[in-house]
Amino acid sequence: MSVTKLLGRLELHRDAVLVIRNGTLVPGDATLDADDVIEVRPVISGGAA
Repeated sequence: MSVTKLLGRLELHRDAVLVIRNGTLVPGDATLDADDVIEVRPVISGGAA
């Protein structure tokens, strides 16, 4: 399954999250394996006050 397909199933927008596979940030077209450890983290941005 691709990262894009996984995020679609989770109803998450690609630009709103980071996907990490086995400790490494992966692009949307990456293929995920059943034994991969996947983390989905929100993108947090900020700026000067």
